[in-house]
Amino acid sequence: MKAYQIKLKIKSGTLTPFQADTLFGHLCWVVAYQGQERPQEFLKPFKEGDPPFILSDGFPTDYLPRPFSAEFNTKDQKSAREIKKVEWVTQEDFDRIRRGEDFVPEQPEQIEEKDVISSTSVHNTVNRQTNTTPAEGGVYSIQEVFIPEISIYFKVISDEWKDKVVELVKIVSKTGYGKKKSIGKGQFSVADVTEYTFEDLKDADGFVTLSSFCPAEEDPTEGLYKTFVKYGKLGEEFTFCGNPFKRPLLMIKTGSVFKTDGSPKEFYGRIVQDGIAPAKPEVVQYAYAFAVPIVYPKV
Repeated sequence: MKAYQIKLKIKSGTLTPFQADTLFGHLCWVVAYQGQERPQEFLKPFKEGDPPFILSDGFPTDYLPRPFSAEFNTKDQKSAREIKKVEWVTQEDFDRIRRGEDFVPEQPEQIEEKDVISSTSVHNTVNRQTNTTPAEGGVYSIQEVFIPEISIYFKVISDEWKDKVVELVKIVSKTGYGKKKSIGKGQFSVADVTEYTFEDLKDADGFVTLSSFCPAEEDPTEGLYKTFVKYGKLGEEFTFCGNPFKRPLLMIKTGSVFKTDGSPKEFYGRIVQDGIAPAKPEVVQYAYAFAVPIVYPKV
C-alpha cells in the first residue's frame, strides 16, 4: 500500500478530536448522501478484512504521536519519566524512536503552547415557553481546541482509491467535522496532499499504530500499549433514532507498540460489527491500526 499525507487547514475550533474511526464515519455518511455507491458495498471490503484504505488519526503538522516504546530506549529513570509526559514528537524523533535509539525530550509543554490553543466558552439553554434560562442546568461550558494545521496519513491500494479518499475528505470539509459543526465548529479545508514515505527499517520486528484500534483474533499480543473506552455516538440523521449511543468499546491507544513475528504488515485490527449500535444493527465501528514498522525494544 502507498502512503499519503493530507494537510488540513483548520478554520475554527473543534470539539471532536480528529480520530480515524470518527473521520471514517464522516466518509461513510458522504458515501450514503452522494448515492453513487451504497454504504454496504463501500463497507464490504473493510468487513472482510481487506480494506482498500487505512486512516491515521490527525496530528499537528510536523508532529507524530510518541511511540510507547520510547521510555524503554533509555536506562535513565529520570529521562524515562520525562518521556512519558510527551504526547507528540517531531518526525525526526519519531524515526529515532522507531530505530530504537535514545530519545531525549524537550520540555513536554513546548508543543502544546506553540501549536495547540484550548479555550472554554460558556453557553446557556433557553426555555422556549418562558424565554428564560432554567435555574438548574441552564448554564454549561464547552471546551474547544484550535490547531492551525493538522496532518492525516492514509494508505491506499491504488491511485483510484487515493483520489476517492481525497474527494471524500474534501466533501466533509464543506459541512464540517464533529460536534456542533452546524454552528461553525470543525471547519477546515484541504491544503495539500503528498505522497509520504516512512523511513524503511530492514530490522523492524514490530509496529507502532497511528490510530486507535481493536485487535483481530490473529493479531500480535505482546506489546507496550494503553487502552481506553470509546463511548461512540451515531451521527447525522441517526442522531434522532431514539437511542443514538453506541455500546462502550475497549480500544488500543494511538502510539501503542506491538512485537511481530518478522516484518510487520501494513495494517492490523478489524471492523467491529457485533451490535455496536443497539438501535441501528447495520452500523459498524472502524477499528483498524495504521501500522508503521518499528524495532521492538529489548524490555
